[in-house]
Amino acid sequence: MIAAISIASALLLVGLVVRQSMGWFASARIPVSLIAGAIGLLVWQTCQFAFPSNDWVQSLETGPIASLRQWPGWLIAVVFAGMLLAKTNNNQPSSSHTESGGGFSPVAREGLMVWIIVLGQTTVGLWVTWLFIQPWFELPNSTAMLIETGFAGGHGTAAAMGTVLQSDSIGLVEGLDLGILMATAGLVYGLIAGMVCIHIGIRAGWTARTETSVDSEQTGPVPGAAKGVGKADVPNRGTTPMGVARVNGDAMDPLLLQIVWIALAFGIGVGLQAAVGGLAGVLETWGPFATEAVSDDASRDVLRGRLSLTSIVGSFPLFIYTLFGGAIVRALVVRTAGAHWIDSDSITRLSGTSMDLLVVAAVSTLNLEAVASLWLALLILLIAGIVWSTFCLLVLSRKILPREHWFELGLINFGMSTGTTATGFVLLRVIDPDLRTKAAEHYALAAPLSAPFIGGGMLTVGLPLLLLERVPIAVSAIGMTAIQVVLIGLAIRWKNRVDHEDQS
Repeated sequence: MIAAISIASALLLVGLVVRQSMGWFASARIPVSLIAGAIGLLVWQTCQFAFPSNDWVQSLETGPIASLRQWPGWLIAVVFAGMLLAKTNNNQPSSSHTESGGGFSPVAREGLMVWIIVLGQTTVGLWVTWLFIQPWFELPNSTAMLIETGFAGGHGTAAAMGTVLQSDSIGLVEGLDLGILMATAGLVYGLIAGMVCIHIGIRAGWTARTETSVDSEQTGPVPGAAKGVGKADVPNRGTTPMGVARVNGDAMDPLLLQIVWIALAFGIGVGLQAAVGGLAGVLETWGPFATEAVSDDASRDVLRGRLSLTSIVGSFPLFIYTLFGGAIVRALVVRTAGAHWIDSDSITRLSGTSMDLLVVAAVSTLNLEAVASLWLALLILLIAGIVWSTFCLLVLSRKILPREHWFELGLINFGMSTGTTATGFVLLRVIDPDLRTKAAEHYALAAPLSAPFIGGGMLTVGLPLLLLERVPIAVSAIGMTAIQVVLIGLAIRWKNRVDHEDQS
């Protein structure tokens, strides 16, 4: 851990020097953390390629690099722990108050949007597999699942689905390798295309007009800033005081008190996750929730496991629980000691620090080892997945998501649907570094509506085993398309109704 912290710190310092030395990085609004991550990725991949058997490289792989790979999952939970703990200073009304649908409406539409994106990946995969791949390659219908497996699921789902796709009932022996390759391509594309879309969005005026975005457009350097740091660096992140005194400094450092609140929120979130998981385990031993014994069919055991109550609640990521942990801590502090004990600005800055470290760890440890000769066979699926995910960001997100922050929320979904949630937050970090919009909050609250089922959940595993190999692929493609049309129509109609009620 100490070595990992040292590596991340060194990368951030190098990234800062590079950004100050090359002004176009600042003009392009590329944060230091992203530059540092890219440098780390380049250096690490070069070391692995040049010295694959070197003992020093192997020790790095099993030591600090392995530690860095675990950071994104934990740091996202830290960010969400502070989200409801800190009371926003944004004067812009949140969508939960401005939209007549109430607080549930934008969250529910975000959940529906995720279903549209992920089911759409399978739908598009079915069409291209039917029309373009199977006429030339003897591949099963479930090949269509590789887009969802790699893009929305990521490397973890690709590993789990390898058992399913390699089963006798499907017969895709290369399923694991193909899924890993698709996941790697999705990660790379998500970062590159996401940055391009951000620049398009800024020029088109798609970004939310928050305090951060308004301040970032002022001309001239930031007062007291180092040479080379210009208007593209968010001023209020550099000038907002840290640790405003909420407690006597002789008793405790004011900043430490704010760290304590975040740590308590994180701890409560971990406890909630353990409690819910334990309760699910107890219920599975009782009556209708009891699971069957392990069979000789490994693929069906995977499906049975995904259908279990423990698997359903276990698919909820930690950040869901830490989000509510922050709300619990704030409620307790406000009711017992008073809201003045919580410094929202400091907590926001600490969350921003976690975001920076998350970006460095996520980008510098991208897994690019899955490149193999099979990429040609996946090219059609890869192009189809790219077109669909980009279409969802640039077109459908605007028609379905809350108008106040549709682009920011769309970017998180874009990152999620091309690899990992961490990728989405890498992109969000560029245009909303202080989380001034409600995009991250709505994404977190909507996660339980989709996480147990798609993008690596029950439906992802169940479709190839129960449906795709049992009916003609044409039937599956047309049926999934009909479902998609209904979902998109309902989502757009819902958005139009809410907008109409707001205007009236």
